[in-house]
Amino acid sequence: MLDNTLIDNLKRVDPDRYRSALFAERGDREALLTLYAFHAELAKVPELVSETMIGNIRYQWWRDALEEIYTDKPVRKHEVVTPLAELIKTRDISRYWLDKLIDGRERDLDATPFESLEAARDYCRNTSGALLRVAAYITQPNANEYHMMDLGEAWGLTGLARSWKFYQNGMLANVNFKEMLDAAKSIRMETTRKMGRADAAIIPAIAYIGLIPKFITRMQQSNYDPNAQTPDYPVFLKKFKLMGTVITGKV
Repeated sequence: MLDNTLIDNLKRVDPDRYRSALFAERGDREALLTLYAFHAELAKVPELVSETMIGNIRYQWWRDALEEIYTDKPVRKHEVVTPLAELIKTRDISRYWLDKLIDGRERDLDATPFESLEAARDYCRNTSGALLRVAAYITQPNANEYHMMDLGEAWGLTGLARSWKFYQNGMLANVNFKEMLDAAKSIRMETTRKMGRADAAIIPAIAYIGLIPKFITRMQQSNYDPNAQTPDYPVFLKKFKLMGTVITGKV
């Protein structure tokens, strides 16, 4: 079980996934929060280091931790590694996806701009897509892998657009803001159309995807300046939308 300090951190750094996970039954909820705590550890690495090599070492530390877990070696004691090991063993999580997630997040250490929108989409699939794929597997093991990756990609692209002012001269220098928004919108719409109404069990893993349209609508307004603003909307409206997703099964 996660320490309360880690849960409080998730509320701060990953509030939308956190709130979605709260709709899960206790066992799935703890599993989802453990997964998100692992992801939060990976995502914060670039903020903690001043040199790429040090960041690489930190990501290798997590690969080594996974090696211990998956090869039944003594597992290092750590506030996230310990519950992660339990999650992996009890839910039979494939190492492929967790390694993919580490590799994807390690790209954050590279200041080189994405070559194109397609490269940005690949990055989103390897990060947000892989994370959502594992979350969906936890709640519904037979969930369509490609649909989950697509939903995660749409969320990742929306996140990059929301952070445009921070990355416009860095990793997003070669990406067009409007084209990225259009891609996020179309990917979500097409994927949810194919999915139809989602089963109740998987909703806690994907409910936050339902927040995408509101973010995109805000960023498409004529008075929105992506170079200076970061879109968001009130927590009570987010909770209302998440509840609607839980009730209707539509994201």
